[in-house]
Amino acid sequence: MDQERLIYLYQKYQAKQLTEAEREEWEAAVLDLSQDEAIQRLIDPEWRQAEEAPTALHPDEYERIYHYIISHAQQRNTHNRFRNWVPYAAALIFALGLGFFFLDNDPKIEKQQIAQTDILPGGNKAILTLADGRTIDLSAAQSGIIVGDQITYENGDMVAAIADGVPINNNLQLATPKGGTYQVTLPDSTKVWLNAESTLQYPVQFASDKREVSLTGEGYFEVAKDSKRPFLVSTAGQNVEVLGTQFNVTAYPNEPLTKTTLVEGRVKVSNRRSGVVHVLKPGQQGIAAGMDTHVKDVMATQFTAWKDGYFSFAETPFPEVLEQLARWYDIEIVYRQTPHQTFSGKMKRNAQLLSVLDFFEGSGIQFQLEGRKLIIK
Repeated sequence: MDQERLIYLYQKYQAKQLTEAEREEWEAAVLDLSQDEAIQRLIDPEWRQAEEAPTALHPDEYERIYHYIISHAQQRNTHNRFRNWVPYAAALIFALGLGFFFLDNDPKIEKQQIAQTDILPGGNKAILTLADGRTIDLSAAQSGIIVGDQITYENGDMVAAIADGVPINNNLQLATPKGGTYQVTLPDSTKVWLNAESTLQYPVQFASDKREVSLTGEGYFEVAKDSKRPFLVSTAGQNVEVLGTQFNVTAYPNEPLTKTTLVEGRVKVSNRRSGVVHVLKPGQQGIAAGMDTHVKDVMATQFTAWKDGYFSFAETPFPEVLEQLARWYDIEIVYRQTPHQTFSGKMKRNAQLLSVLDFFEGSGIQFQLEGRKLIIK
């Protein structure tokens, strides 16, 4: 969507004059991660004006107020859908005093409680296992490693030398724990981003006829082009074959579905049990469930948002939302009853846990956080 159209929709949103079709178009733009910077430019002037006003509040209070508005906007939505904070920015600016009054009297989010019970988000954490079995706890101050004649961090600092005489087909392994993410640039210059609780195995050097890796968990691949050597990703449910493209693979062992989402290029996905093969186009997702396999059209950014530091949901069942939170915040989910709501929207993954849970207030779901255990009542 071009900037002129965004401005038009935003102005009509402020004036409360959007038609139903325009409202759907505006909400789709808000949910599209590629529009973030453009939308931010629209609201920045009003946001700065509010911050500079004589009654301006502390930045922490602005943050808490916007969570209040989000949660109460959700209460008014009969479909239990929450939206990104951007559409509510104007409402936030004009409701600062009243919003803070209600927020300050809400015992669920008092500062003292947040300080005592909140949980920090995940970050750069991973363990590298070398071909000889040695393990290295990678630096949290770095975001990725590069594999070549030796293994270095992205800034050039040494991680480990690759021992002479090690067979080129011996595998290295990069594994992230719960609450961890890391990147690796492979020997062919392919880049892989690993989400939390994921493992990538890859050789010291790729063979002359193919480039093959295996994945458990979730990874985003930006494959270097090489027409003579296809790139193969092996998971428990699917095999993925490409020459050069960008795609996301989700293959957690505790989830029934294996999903490959194509961002650009073309990939061939095959069900490892049935052998059924599909060729995906950009914006398509190949899904394997046991012997069954099918393809559907999706908004690819929803499934790659984690790489860019966001949670993104589109009519996502609440248990799936919680599973993502459990992996990123390294918490245990305990169900006393299973909720059936779905959610749509996006939020940054660098928020503390209680700030994220504020999004779900008003949904009728009751939470209780005990240490690293989140109880769904």
